[in-house]
Amino acid sequence: MKVNYPLKSPAVNIKEIKETLKPFGGRCAKIVDSTLEYQIKEDKQEEAYRMLKDKGYID
Repeated sequence: MKVNYPLKSPAVNIKEIKETLKPFGGRCAKIVDSTLEYQIKEDKQEEAYRMLKDKGYID
């Protein structure tokens, strides 16, 4: 499943985000027009979202 979230700051490090998503099975992370886009299994989507939010990458 592909998900998109607006980034808090367009100057984030995509490598750090990819490392954050790795334990959840997230892949193909990229930044498109100040939006984080990646693929993840549905059952891990909520956990990954919370982690990204807690780290301050997304709103």
